[in-house]
This record gives sequence, C-alpha cells and structure tokens, in this order.
Amino acid sequence: MKKYIIPFILLFASLISCDVNDTLDIPQKGVLSTDLYKTATDEQTLGFIAAIHAKIRGKYYEDRILGSTACAFSIRANLDQMSGDFAQYYSFTETAGGSTYKKMWSYYYTNIYWCNMIIINLPENTVASQEVKDRAVAEARVIRAIMMMQLVQLWGNPPLADHIMDGTEGNTPAATSWAFIEKELNEAALSLPSKNGPDGQVAFGSRLTKEAAYAYLGKAYLWEGKYSDAASTLYSKVIATNLYSLVADYTKLNSYTSDLSAEYIWECNIQNDPAIALSQAGLMDAVLNWAPASLNIPDGYYDGVGWNDVAYASESFGVFMENHEQLTNGKKTARYRGTLASYEELIDPTLFTYSNGNKGSKTGGSGYCEGYFRLKLIPRKENIMGGTSWPTQFMHNNLPYMRYSEVLLNYAEAVAKGGNSGAISGLEALNIVRRRAGLQDASALDMNNEQYGVKAERRAELFFEGTRFIDLVRWKDFDKLSGVNNSYSPMFYGYVDGNNGTQQSKANWKIVKNPILAERFKTGKNELFPIPTSDINANPNLVQNPGW
Repeated sequence: MKKYIIPFILLFASLISCDVNDTLDIPQKGVLSTDLYKTATDEQTLGFIAAIHAKIRGKYYEDRILGSTACAFSIRANLDQMSGDFAQYYSFTETAGGSTYKKMWSYYYTNIYWCNMIIINLPENTVASQEVKDRAVAEARVIRAIMMMQLVQLWGNPPLADHIMDGTEGNTPAATSWAFIEKELNEAALSLPSKNGPDGQVAFGSRLTKEAAYAYLGKAYLWEGKYSDAASTLYSKVIATNLYSLVADYTKLNSYTSDLSAEYIWECNIQNDPAIALSQAGLMDAVLNWAPASLNIPDGYYDGVGWNDVAYASESFGVFMENHEQLTNGKKTARYRGTLASYEELIDPTLFTYSNGNKGSKTGGSGYCEGYFRLKLIPRKENIMGGTSWPTQFMHNNLPYMRYSEVLLNYAEAVAKGGNSGAISGLEALNIVRRRAGLQDASALDMNNEQYGVKAERRAELFFEGTRFIDLVRWKDFDKLSGVNNSYSPMFYGYVDGNNGTQQSKANWKIVKNPILAERFKTGKNELFPIPTSDINANPNLVQNPGW
C-alpha cells in the first residue's frame, strides 16, 4: 500500500476533505464523479482503495482541533473512556445532538459511502485489469461490512448502507444487517488473496487478506452469539492456516519493528519517509501523549508534544493490571510493562532512565491522571519521523485494527460459550495469549474467573483497542459500566511533600479530584448510542433509540 500514498493524495484529495451534509452524513454528491471509477487505470483503482484506508485511520487533529470527523484513534479513545479504563472519564451527559456520537456516526457512514462508490461503479470499468478491480471491490466489501458491524453493535438498528444512500432510509432490523454482514464477508473472502506465509503481509502492506475477512466474520458471529459458527470460522479459516503468530515480546507492539508482523490481521501502514509525511494518515497522533509541561519524559519516549489526551489509565484499570499481571517473584509481566506504569515504576531507575537527571511530575500537575501512565501506543522516539520539532514530526509505526491475539481470544470465548473446538482447544488458545504475556497457563477455560477468565484476559490484552465497552455491553455486564465513578476530573501532582523524583508509595500520591457535571451509565439507554439529532430531524423515517 505504501507506494500508492502519493497518487492518492494527488488524485483524490477532495475525497478525504469533502464536506458532509446532515443526510446520514453522506458526502455531497458530485465531489468525485462516478465516471472516474468507470475509466480509472490500475494505478488509479489502487488509489481509490488507498484513500479509504487513509480515511479509516484519519487524522487526530481533524477531530481534536477542527472537530470535523472522528478517526481510528479517537474512536477507540471514546469507547475506552466510556468503559472506565481511562482516567479521562466519559461523563454520559452528552445528548443525541452531541459531537461525539455524531462524529462516530459520520465516520462509519462516510467510510461506507466511499466503499459503495467502488463496489457499485468499479464493475463497469473497462480500463483497469479484472484482477485489480476484483480485489479492490472485495476489499471495499470487507471494509463496508466492518463499518456496518460497528454501527449495528453500537446503534442497534441503524440504516443498512448496502447502496448509495439518499437520506430517506429508515431503521434496519439488526438481524437483517447481520445477515448482510455475514454474506459480504463470506463472499468477499473468496476474491481476496492469502499471505504466502507468516511474514507475507510485507508484500501486501495494509491491504486485506482472505484470512482477515474470515477473522472479522468470526468476530461478527461472536457478537451475534453464534458461538458454533464463530469457533468453526476462526479455527478453520484463520488459526489452522498457521499464517499468524504472536510477536514474542508484548512490549515490542509499541514499535515500528512489529509493523506488518505475523500478529497483525489488519493495520494502517505508515511509511517512514519524511518526504511524504504530510501525505499520510495519522497526522498529529503524537499529541496522544503525556504533556512534557507537566511531566519529565523518560529516555526513549517522545518529548516534543503531549496534550494528556487519554494518556493515563484509570485507577480501577491500574489496580486490575497490578493484580492480574503480578508474578510470583514480585515482578510484573511483559504485558504489564507494555501497557502502563504506576508513578513509582515511572521513576524507578531500573525501569526508566532520565539523561537530564530530572524525573517525575512537574509542579503544574498532569490532567486526567490518577497515578497510572499509559505506555501502550505512547509515542516513542524511534517511531517519530519528519522535521526537527513538532508539529512537523509524526509517528510512523503502524496502527493495528485487529491482532491475532484477539482472534485467539475470540475463539476461546466462542468455545467457552459452547462452540466446538478444533485441533487447538479454546483453553490452549487462551494460554497462547497468556504465555506471551508472561503468565502461567490457565487451569480451565472460564469466562468469569478474575485471574484467568476470558473476560479478564481480554481486558488486559486489548486495552486501548476499542473493545472493552462493546464487550461489557454484549456480555450485559452493565454493573461494571454503571459502577464507574465519573463525577470528577483528576489532577496528579506526584507526592504530597513535593519530592517527586524519589520513590515513595501510592499512599503519598497527591491527586486532586475536581468535581464535574456527570451522569453514570444508565441501563436501558447508554448500551445503544443515539442517532444524531440532525439526522432524526432531517429524516422522518428514522426512529430514535430508547432513552434518548
């Protein structure tokens, strides 16, 4: 995919920057002529699919600064805030007219729109080769299905976008949409290639494979509660191919060295080339970082900028990880070290170094922090490219959307819920993930065990991957959502005595909890998102979700 980044920018810049209207947030007609799809060359056809990949990743500044659209990072940040695993808590005071829900709704439907432009118009093309067209259409069908999966899971019965929508569509029953999603993934997989081996993704870049389509199909079955279908698909179509494996060291998932690895099922591919830095997705993602103004940044981590956005795990998640990832020798697992650090760990000279001699919190304090510092996907200097300082510096490590560890955990859950196992048992799939984390094997396949259950394992393994909120809703673990105390915004100042560079204990942390207007998660309302008010007002055929 890397070689098509520049052509996509030159030819299709209007696709990425197009306006949206209030009719299901579909881009204005005529922004990109359907004739271009019908007369495109192979190179241009590849540009179409590259543009969709870039749109999915998006640019954080378009959400955070412009407020115009969500991106892959902001989607997962919003979902994990709602789950209570970030100290930047979601308040649940937002109405159906709020920007969070509207931007997410727009994100999914806009991506589907551009997929539909390929799916509907490219078959009439007589210029591009059949092989290139077939693969582009198949990829667009998979991406459309993935976007619809998220819409159905989060909104329940949103309109099915199996065509270019005109804004008059009413709600579609979830069962109808799920049947469509299953059909699309099954059929599209037949037109997609397989990798030629565990390291074969290098030849494809971020383009989707046959196995990726089946991995998402298995996930769809799991979300639907079709556990036999989920287990069968995930095992026979993905696991048994032996095309995937886990990166040996969990901490390396935060490095460009894991790009296009045997663990990544689907990822956004960013090229380490400063000459085209501005032509790629992910611009300004580096701001999802600790703020250098409030914290001395340890060696190896990016100190150019940070806005404290979702940079700190909540106390509940930090305590969970301390208990779940504790080894018998008193140390923490590799997965813990790749996910977060407590304040004491952050200033521990055996774990982090500070060449300038200064470490710990500065006097201004860290907003949205309760003493646990996110390490997963925190920008590292090795992953930075571009100019000599921000904002001309960008992250070039790939962002995975699905990893093989999630496939193994999806399979383990499907088996635990009654699906039939293949040659690898559900317990073994669970333990493959646990071994890489650094934990001992689980003794049994269980959903709810606090130490080795599938639910706990998913929470630890998939932190900041946008899965936790959806997991809790589909498991109907509403008490864990309503139990999150989101009534304050925390500020962390290090230790009470101000001696912030010398290790003390958690009992001496100085945290100020500033009260904010908030509502807790409400069962019967918040498990489904609201259809944006603008769409409800513009389309009388849409029915709002309960409680909104």
